[in-house]
Amino acid sequence: MIIHVDMDCFFVSVVIRNRPELKDKPVAICHSDNPRGTAEISSANYPARGYGVKAGMFVRDAKSCCPHLVILSYDFEAYEEVADRFYNILHKYCNKVQAVSCDEAFLDATDSGVEDIQTFVSVIREEILDATGCTASAGIAGNMLMARLATRIAKPDGQCYISAEKVEEHLCELPVKALPGIGHVLEEKLNRRQITTCGQLRMISKETLQKDFGSKTGSMLWNYSRGIDDRLVGMIQESKSIGADVNWGVRFKDLKDVQHFLLNLCKEVSLRLLGCGVIGRKFTLKIKKRKGDAGEPVKYLGCGVCDNLSHSVTVPLATDSVDVLERIVSQLFTTSHVDVEDIRGMGLQVSKLETADSSKQGKERYSIRSWLTAPSTKTNNQNRSSSHEKANSKNSVDERQAQLQGDSSIPFIEMTAASPSGTAGTLPPMNELDIGVIESLPLEVFSEINDMYNGKLAHFINEKRSKGVSGKENISSVCPAAPGEAFAAHEYNEEEIQVVSYPNKLFADMKSETLSDASVPNMDVVINAPVSGGISLMPSSLSQVDSSVFQELPEELRTDILELLPAHRNTDASLDASLVCANNQNCSPSISSIDLWVGNPPEWIDIFKARNCQILCVLAEMYQRAGAKKQLSSVLQRTMSQIYILPDVGTDGWNEAVSCICELIKQYLKLKISTDIEEVYICSCLLRRLTARSKVFVEVYNNLLPHFQASVSENYGGSFYIASVTE
Repeated sequence: MIIHVDMDCFFVSVVIRNRPELKDKPVAICHSDNPRGTAEISSANYPARGYGVKAGMFVRDAKSCCPHLVILSYDFEAYEEVADRFYNILHKYCNKVQAVSCDEAFLDATDSGVEDIQTFVSVIREEILDATGCTASAGIAGNMLMARLATRIAKPDGQCYISAEKVEEHLCELPVKALPGIGHVLEEKLNRRQITTCGQLRMISKETLQKDFGSKTGSMLWNYSRGIDDRLVGMIQESKSIGADVNWGVRFKDLKDVQHFLLNLCKEVSLRLLGCGVIGRKFTLKIKKRKGDAGEPVKYLGCGVCDNLSHSVTVPLATDSVDVLERIVSQLFTTSHVDVEDIRGMGLQVSKLETADSSKQGKERYSIRSWLTAPSTKTNNQNRSSSHEKANSKNSVDERQAQLQGDSSIPFIEMTAASPSGTAGTLPPMNELDIGVIESLPLEVFSEINDMYNGKLAHFINEKRSKGVSGKENISSVCPAAPGEAFAAHEYNEEEIQVVSYPNKLFADMKSETLSDASVPNMDVVINAPVSGGISLMPSSLSQVDSSVFQELPEELRTDILELLPAHRNTDASLDASLVCANNQNCSPSISSIDLWVGNPPEWIDIFKARNCQILCVLAEMYQRAGAKKQLSSVLQRTMSQIYILPDVGTDGWNEAVSCICELIKQYLKLKISTDIEEVYICSCLLRRLTARSKVFVEVYNNLLPHFQASVSENYGGSFYIASVTE
């Protein structure tokens, strides 16, 4: 049994509960009592409603209907106090409570074991009156729809029970406008078809209603006219959209005013998204435009008679970033072509919401790390037949998941997928891995697995190849090293480069391009190995910190943050000093004011070489070896093809490398976005592949991804089908 409880004239009742002299007098709530003002009535009690006073009416009109109307101001502290007491009582008597507003709620008393539902509701109403000094009405029925309709009969200060046998009788002569969800527009459409009551609405078939009003609305009309409502009373209602609208006091003089307003609107919506812990993918800008023949509105600075416009865009990557919101909203406003002086209201709505934490965990849940760090059993003496038997057990992986790339010869490995927050187990021994499958994996996946084996997987494959194939050079570019020592990264020779896979057709031309025989000097790098026994929940570096914000902090505060966060790499004392950028050589704040792509060679070549940061020097050197093709894609391709593992930077040089590379690519994006979209797309794909070589590029890629998508949206109205990368 469903109970609908609604307090009577809540805003008025709370204010006059301690003023008995106003109990039977017409009273309304408004922020102003100017008898000639255009302030709007928020709520009116039943004596005032008897004179025709309604919510939303101007004070001057309400005074003309009821000259002795008493206008009182809001008392928000009292509203909060009464609402708390109201809900405490509801939760005391029922476990399933769904809040509708501060003074209205649904209760599901089906499992409460109540024998006399009428007495049960009376007890609740009496306790509400004693605790708050305000009356409440209640409706009782078999579903939420009929319970709400019963409350309308019960008001004021009463209760009504509609049994299942009386549903049809009650709905027969009920006006269709009394049904929830039917507004003025839908009511007018029904009236044009000579439909004014639920009895008349029941005469129309469901198929006809769906054809005339749409599938969802047609089904709703058909069900509601018969008293059918399958909604359940829920304790928590998830928001389908979050936004903010302003339609009073909106007057703009020029475009600068609009841009300032939109920025503040984006900040407000971003804060609301952050407060709810969600991010969104669909953004809708709503604009109220003054009608051409409309004069000044009756209400001071009101919106008046307007045309409602809206423009939407859906992006592939959900966000709550103010910068991204501002760029999207600015583009949507540009497409509206509205005179700024005609705007009377604006709003921003974000939908297709995702939980911020679960969105991140969802990406990690299906990563290679989450599977390979799962617990596994001892398989030293395990043969293929026993593997097939275990594959059917409770904790084994499905055969389709175990047989990578459809190879039926791959041995089975028993493992249970670990949750992102779970503890990691031991990795399967390398001698149980199928080398053929490992070698056929994409480079990014292989690099992730190799990191989990502390860099020993590549050396293991080298040994296997050297034993099985004579007269050929080792393919791996990683040499074994003692614990704490560095691994040496070497360039690929022409045979080695064939190992690199090119899954995208756009890379076909790149793959066939002849690479220079010039070599890159050997560089000592430290490979980041995961801590055995589990995945740390703490940030492994500054990659989760906004670099632009971090650079604005005082030097002392930056030093404190660097000390609190764990180092990005566990560097050895013997590590070559050229790998770590000097702490006092931060990327100059003025680099953003330099045209990095001007000149021949461009300005950034000398700037990067002057930095004491090896990864920046490598990029500059790759540009000089790019030959006649001086595009950024050539530099990134050569960097990826000739160096297996990029030299990473220490904690001190992390921000410099990220900031400089981001600024370089941002300026290149501005140069190419309107003339060469294919080059921009290739660069984005190569950047993503470089994330497997260096975690510096993980942060670079994730920082630049919103800029790529926003630029493409502004110029072409679409977006790249690319996703962010998790460390």
